[in-house]
Amino acid sequence: MNLSTKDWIINIENTASRVANEYGQAVVDSVFHRYNAHSLRDLASCYYDELFADLEQIAND
Repeated sequence: MNLSTKDWIINIENTASRVANEYGQAVVDSVFHRYNAHSLRDLASCYYDELFADLEQIAND
């Protein structure tokens, strides 16, 4: 299943919010920094799936 850019952004924002609420914004920021980004605005779209997977793994721990 291929997600649209809009779907990826929604999923990443929701998961990032869950991680920030549970572990703090610094954890979310550290995940973005792994992909040389500070936020979704400067994240290359080719990394959406990887970043989402990293955040999802943290959220589900």
